[in-house]
Amino acid sequence: MRRFPLPALSFACLVALVAVFFGDALFRGGQLAFRDSAHFYYPLYQRVEAEWQAGRWPLWEMEENSGMPLLGQPTAAVLYPGKLIYTVLPYAWGARLYAVAHVVLAFVAAFALARSWSISAVGSGLAGLSYAFAGPIVFQYCNIIFLVGAAWAPLGFLAVDRWLRLGRTRAILGLATVLAMQVLGGDPQASYLTGLFAGLYAFMLSGRLEGRSLARSSMPGPIGLLSIGIVYCLAVLAFAAITPSLRPKGFPPPVLPIVPWLPRLTAACWALVLVVMLSRRKGGRRGPIVVRLAGLGFAAGLAGALSAAQLLPVVEFTALTSRSADQSTHDIYPFSVEPDALVGAIWPNFFGSYIGTAGNTSWHQFLPPRTRHAKNWVPTLYMGASVLLLAWAAMARPESGSAPPWRRWLFVVAGLSFVAGLGEYGGPLWWARGVPSLTRLIGIPDGPDTSAIRFDGHLRDGDGSVYWMMTLIFPGFHTFRYPAKLLTFTVLALAILAGAGWDRVIADQEAARRLRRRALALSGIGLAAILAITLARGPFVGWLTASAAEPASGSQLGPLNVQGAFQNARMAFVHSAGVLACLALLAALASRRPRLAGAALLLLASVDLAMANSRFIATVPQSMLEGTPEVLKLIQDAEKLDPATGPFRIHRMPIWDPMIWQEQASNDRVADFVEWERATIQPKYGINYGAEYTHTLGTAELYDYDWFFAPFWRSANPQVSGALMIPEGERIVYQPRRGYDLWNTRYFVVPSISAGWKDENRGYASFVFNSDAVHPPAGAFDGPDREARELEYAKTRDYRILRNRSAYPRAWVVHDVRLLKPVEGMDKTSRVEPMNEILYADDPIWKMPDWAVIDPKAIAWIETTDVNQVRPFITRSITDPSEVPVVRYPSPQRVEIDVNMMRPGIVVLADVFYPGWTLTIDDKPAPILRANRAMRGAGVPSGRHKLVYTYNPVSFRNGLFLSTAALAGLFLGLIGTWFRPSYAAVKS
Repeated sequence: MRRFPLPALSFACLVALVAVFFGDALFRGGQLAFRDSAHFYYPLYQRVEAEWQAGRWPLWEMEENSGMPLLGQPTAAVLYPGKLIYTVLPYAWGARLYAVAHVVLAFVAAFALARSWSISAVGSGLAGLSYAFAGPIVFQYCNIIFLVGAAWAPLGFLAVDRWLRLGRTRAILGLATVLAMQVLGGDPQASYLTGLFAGLYAFMLSGRLEGRSLARSSMPGPIGLLSIGIVYCLAVLAFAAITPSLRPKGFPPPVLPIVPWLPRLTAACWALVLVVMLSRRKGGRRGPIVVRLAGLGFAAGLAGALSAAQLLPVVEFTALTSRSADQSTHDIYPFSVEPDALVGAIWPNFFGSYIGTAGNTSWHQFLPPRTRHAKNWVPTLYMGASVLLLAWAAMARPESGSAPPWRRWLFVVAGLSFVAGLGEYGGPLWWARGVPSLTRLIGIPDGPDTSAIRFDGHLRDGDGSVYWMMTLIFPGFHTFRYPAKLLTFTVLALAILAGAGWDRVIADQEAARRLRRRALALSGIGLAAILAITLARGPFVGWLTASAAEPASGSQLGPLNVQGAFQNARMAFVHSAGVLACLALLAALASRRPRLAGAALLLLASVDLAMANSRFIATVPQSMLEGTPEVLKLIQDAEKLDPATGPFRIHRMPIWDPMIWQEQASNDRVADFVEWERATIQPKYGINYGAEYTHTLGTAELYDYDWFFAPFWRSANPQVSGALMIPEGERIVYQPRRGYDLWNTRYFVVPSISAGWKDENRGYASFVFNSDAVHPPAGAFDGPDREARELEYAKTRDYRILRNRSAYPRAWVVHDVRLLKPVEGMDKTSRVEPMNEILYADDPIWKMPDWAVIDPKAIAWIETTDVNQVRPFITRSITDPSEVPVVRYPSPQRVEIDVNMMRPGIVVLADVFYPGWTLTIDDKPAPILRANRAMRGAGVPSGRHKLVYTYNPVSFRNGLFLSTAALAGLFLGLIGTWFRPSYAAVKS
């Protein structure tokens, strides 16, 4: 009988799974369009590509937040080589194949990693399939930068192993390349984590490299680890009890006094570790561990240099955002992995799904506590029940005790990354706060809207967790906010271990018997669960029906399909029981017909993953992402009737959905999302159609700019209560109106339903005053059924367009200034007073009897240490009506202003003040003044003048030089290592 090629079968399974998962996009004209893939990455990458097509470096984006760096946004991945696919293909096809290509790369990389550790073709194929198509990996097509980081991660591990274990110097260059690709691809966190796990491997290998046995190393055993864990948990609980008394008085509660010292303490500890490591010697020379750590450090440095052209602008931008602020709202815990989601790792889609023709069958949110289910990004953790059992077989201690070091490393990686991925659920506080008697001492659980620092002074639920420790120990790690990201490394480790587990089952009959018993036991549990849930159908369906009927259970996903939810829960047990029963049969066949069993295993894994996870690849027709959005057409029509005198901005309230979605089910809610969000120009849908947004929420925003738009609570006075038809004294959300006026906001796109003016996403009370309705126009609902038609529109379309009568122009002239001392650092206190002066306008909602109103059209707040820069332009005269600057944007990186000054003054431009911009006045260099805390100002003498702002950042120029030099060095290094022997290899 002809022997069939098992590696070819693995790649055939890959092709089949790509066709199943991405068939709509590849063969039926669909486009990947769920969550961020549609409203964020599709328009953002289109904006980047437009700059390349125009022959410019994509350095600046003028369409959002009054201008922000484009290259400096890590999510834009401007210089990632993989994005050449967008250049050689039509954009729509580039968007499809970019995701598919990285899923394929994830498979190939995991396959290569497994083969490097002598895992069989079947085991390697299983590793590749279960990694690339696992829920936490393939679903990242929605957040494509995370898929890019995951695709490169196995190659990073491959390079780490070849350097640390085998001493191959070329692997250092390979590791540097992988880390650089992850950074350039937009996922510096994956690069950071790859480096951290490399350091962990080095320390785990240190015993062998120094001539000691790993078994006799100083690492504590299970009992020791348990003891350490118990002591640590008790310490965290004790500290949580005394935290409120340690905080200084104030509101919101200031940070703990020790917090500002933590970075210095951490740096000192790392310096001590480095000194200890460098002082270790063996036989009068530095031990191999020091050499290998130095190699890792060199790889990290080379990666930084290779990616410097993008990395330096990213670092520059991040340092000025709220993520780096001393008391920022940046939260490190969103998208933590909820513990009960682990059920879905064995029984796929047990909690239902909100993607597919069955409507909303997801009932996970009904589990207590209900407030904890708002930010569950990954809808499934499933990578195959058989994969988990095979990984267990590989992790079991062999009788000889001679497990290879890489297997031990993967075991630790899987455990640490999983516990860290739990985020706020990975520490003792969240669990302890489930005990009511303890909450009096350690505080109640976090609420759904808890800020980065709790107002009651207690610690957050996640403080004391493994992820929290990582943010303290590792420099810069606190700027990330995605604990579930660590599941990438959990899945990678388990996938490789599963491949090794299959090889062990083939070679060891006792291991095969153990696998068969476990598979049959879990399959039996599944069968029992099928019977139990079938018998309990009535109570279960009744509980779901009652839970879905509660007032707080409304969801944008639509009403719960109770029968569909029940069927999903039951089918989860059927699916898993069937897979595990097949695995038991394969375990029995493994020793007698290994090739046949291996082929069947690959087919089983492919079918398993296709049935469980392919539903999560959601698409919409390509036509839904093309054409001018509805709201922009309406604004364009309004401009034809009453044109603006210059460029203007639009503010679209951040996030809301039509109320009708909570009442009506949908066969394709994903398409509903795309259609409605694009029609109402949810950022970034408008940036490629000429729309400029005043304030958008993305991955990071400039800290000083955000101050203009931070909402706060106000009480309704008689004037406001009458206008809004609410009781006097009612608390409402106030959006600082002058902040939007100052930044040239001509139109507001807001909900039709205000929800009592208390929701930040719907409470637009301050926009009602001094604004005119553009859409729906006056009289749109006139007639005998006015109320019914108006209500129907509000619930189904749910948006209004208002024209702002008090919008400032893009640029204006002042002849007086209010000098401010430049604000240093990123603290909050130094910003409060000047921002109150700038924002306070004594409008109907925000009234402070003792506060003075200062007119920004007469006075500019200028921050400078050199008064001579502005003294010649202070005349304290009234601005002449003819002093009207004319603003043009020939490109995003160039602003031209023509102005006729009757006397010297300051020309204020409502574009953000940011490093890298230069100014010329009549072709002569001039200083850019920091005006109104975040705007650009220019001192201009009398007469006609032309001002030109140009964006040419030093960070990019320096980074480009470093990247070019590093790339040349990389090629020279590859040539050099080709002819040089490896560093003294240490055989495993």
